[in-house]
Amino acid sequence: PQSYVRQQHCGRQNSGQHHSSLPPPTVTALHISTPSASSIDSGEADITSGATGGDISQQQQHQHQTQDVVATSAASESMEINSISSTGTKDEKKKGSKINKVQHAQNEITSADKAVLWTTVAGIVAAFAAVTQISGPGAWKYYVAGGICAAFSHGITTPIDVVKTRLQVDPALRGKGMVKATMKIVKNDGIQSLLAGLGPTTWGYLFEGAVKFGIYEVLKPAVRQILVWLATATSIASLNNKVLGFLICGGVSGVAASLMLCPMEALRIRLVSEPDFDRGEGWVHGFLRMVKYEGVGGLWKGINAMMLKQVPYTVTKNVSFDFITTALYLAVKGWNMTIDANMKLLIPLVSAFAASVLSTVTSQPGDMLLSAVNAHEGDQTVWDFSRDIREKEGLKGYFRGMRARFLHVGLIVTAQLLIYDIVKRLVGIAATGST
Repeated sequence: PQSYVRQQHCGRQNSGQHHSSLPPPTVTALHISTPSASSIDSGEADITSGATGGDISQQQQHQHQTQDVVATSAASESMEINSISSTGTKDEKKKGSKINKVQHAQNEITSADKAVLWTTVAGIVAAFAAVTQISGPGAWKYYVAGGICAAFSHGITTPIDVVKTRLQVDPALRGKGMVKATMKIVKNDGIQSLLAGLGPTTWGYLFEGAVKFGIYEVLKPAVRQILVWLATATSIASLNNKVLGFLICGGVSGVAASLMLCPMEALRIRLVSEPDFDRGEGWVHGFLRMVKYEGVGGLWKGINAMMLKQVPYTVTKNVSFDFITTALYLAVKGWNMTIDANMKLLIPLVSAFAASVLSTVTSQPGDMLLSAVNAHEGDQTVWDFSRDIREKEGLKGYFRGMRARFLHVGLIVTAQLLIYDIVKRLVGIAATGST
């Protein structure tokens, strides 16, 4: 019939306009009777609408299927990535845990480390005991007086020593004055950082002062006799010289004091330059760490710099104090003035202050090198540091921190020599320069 043929023809045309591969729409109801024009148009519209709706529905289904596949694939990839990431994280954690265990084992202070430390301490004490024993009866008084005055004078000036050392080794403080440097240290590390190294300072200078003053005083008569004998035997009258004898005694005592002080001074400088070196467990733990990582030899790696500091320091301080007090006592006697208690206090005080200025200047280069050597780990020698300072800053580099040291050493030496003279008199020894 006409209506059927026409519907089939229209359906194929409309379907081809949207998707050539789609099958023609199925017609469920056929009208055999001849339709009107309006019904034909309406039928065409229904068929066209049905074909278009079917086409869009299939496209949407296709799009949904594609999106599902993409989503599934993305989820799969995400699971794989998470799996790999999780595996990698677990491996890294295991590796990190192993490294931490190894580092902890390496950092742990063992019984062997403690044995090395206490053996070293015992050796130092034994050497000190041997020196005092062979010094003769009554010599202990010099050792006691020297130990007390050195430990006290260096202990009370620890904050100044901390600032002085940091000015020498900390680039962030270079060029700053005492006040600004102190404020920055307190701000960054806390006020307690000004007492860094108090323990090794007190104990180190207890032994150093005892040996320095003790050996110096004990050697005086012995060296004097040797020089007189040499002057007679060689006919060189200039050998019979009191100044020469004092210089020799000062040099020998300075070497002995350097050997005694070097370990504690190395630890003190490390604690000052690296505030967290002892990990908050005290200076004894810091000593153990230093022995563990650098060995016993590391405690004496700055011995050359120590001698460059201590020998001129000891010679200048002790000898100048001897001669200045002697000159002042002679002057007072020449002026027919009474040497009372006040005069016995004034003369050593003035002499000690003069000795402090002289000893600060002569020992400054050695002190600078000592700070540089002990503030850093490694195999650099004192001569390497000396060359670096000379090349970068010239001779003035050796006098870095000089102002702080004038204050520091000025207080130390003045207090030290004054206390030394007072303690000597308390134990029955005549005041320095009075005889």
